[in-house]
Amino acid sequence: MTPQQSLTQYTELFDKNLDLFADDSKRPLCCLHLAGRLALQQWFADGLPRSTSAYKETTLAALYGPDYGVSPAAVAPAVDIAKAFHCGVPNMGSLLAVVANSVYIPSESLLNNCPEGLNVTALRNLDEEAGARVAELMTDSVARSPLAALNTMLAPDGVYIRIAAGTKIERPLQIVNIFRSDTPMLTPRVVVIDAEDGASATIILCDHSQSPDTPQLNSVTIAANIAKDADIELYTLEENASTTRRCMELFATQHDSSRFTANSTYLCGGTSLNTYNIDTVGDRTETDLSGLAVVDSEQIVENNVLLHHQARHASSQQLFKNALYGTARGAFGGKIIVAEGAEHTDAAQTNRNLLGSADARMIASPQLEIYCDDVKCSHGATTGQLDERALFYMQARGIPRDEATAMLTQAFMADVVDGISCEVLRQRLHILVEKRLSGAPANCDSCQNSCINPDHHEL
Repeated sequence: MTPQQSLTQYTELFDKNLDLFADDSKRPLCCLHLAGRLALQQWFADGLPRSTSAYKETTLAALYGPDYGVSPAAVAPAVDIAKAFHCGVPNMGSLLAVVANSVYIPSESLLNNCPEGLNVTALRNLDEEAGARVAELMTDSVARSPLAALNTMLAPDGVYIRIAAGTKIERPLQIVNIFRSDTPMLTPRVVVIDAEDGASATIILCDHSQSPDTPQLNSVTIAANIAKDADIELYTLEENASTTRRCMELFATQHDSSRFTANSTYLCGGTSLNTYNIDTVGDRTETDLSGLAVVDSEQIVENNVLLHHQARHASSQQLFKNALYGTARGAFGGKIIVAEGAEHTDAAQTNRNLLGSADARMIASPQLEIYCDDVKCSHGATTGQLDERALFYMQARGIPRDEATAMLTQAFMADVVDGISCEVLRQRLHILVEKRLSGAPANCDSCQNSCINPDHHEL
């Protein structure tokens, strides 16, 4: 199957259900669907981009080729998930909402305690003004990515997060993405973040599979506009079943003196492909990208970063770490482009990988493209194994090898977690990573809707 054939099945589905996707009673969402359809048609005419995936399982055709079902209507599972779901991560005093399959459901806490200046709205409930703004912010994404066009075309719902100018949101906003279905399903998701001048917020997106035996393709597009002097922190946490495939694309644009932090944590799942497209179009921007993944069995995690510095006095740093066991595979593709005229850019990119077994594999490809003078840029990647001398030292003092391995791996990951500025999330992730490395389920025992992945293996 060709990449175009893998997507054509979804355009045919859209055309057959045009009355549902193009429901004029939901005018803004209808316009987004049609815009996505037109953009995808243009992609077909111009030709889809050549795959840069490191493995055949992470190509567009492999991910989207299977015949996944799609729900044209915004239908959530018939329970109040916002009340029933009590994962350990949300116990942070966060403003909580849920996306059930593809449907946005705010919790009563968010509805009753939403701070002034924060607007979190389902795409299906947008008014004309907000719909026009979302369409404006999505234009660049669908023009740069056929998958963004696909998600925009198919998503029965999504989330629009607007932080008004000068608004400082003290509590984290957390959106828990839950998948539950008895049949295979593609869940297209769209998240639009609109941070106005001087706005500040922390946003946490968590993925959880509650149907461990059901194949799922979680297709996510995140579009973020960070205006002048705005400060946005975006954290993603993945705790999925081995049957889950996840393809996430982030498009972020930074304006003068803005600050953007993005961190991804992969604790369990199947195949995960994450792509970061960051454009710093304003002067004196700060960008901090990081991620960690604990990968075992036959899991695959791939992170690709394209950071385009287009203005002066920008600074950026990247730190991605992976620990791979069993026959797991990982990949990191990073490119920093410093455009002509972007003098005084200070950019650093680092990828560190730990292979805990002889059969684990890692592909790393850090790159720099610099088109001006007077910049400071660095990049590098290392892949190695645990220090056998350290393991022997710990075993000689009565620590079992498996426990010593987990302790050294946790120490290897520590600086990524320690770099998280949200204190309660940082503390919680230390616990979750420790549990994951010890072989215990990462999910909290208090969860009323079992998310436990039966395929967890002790490392």
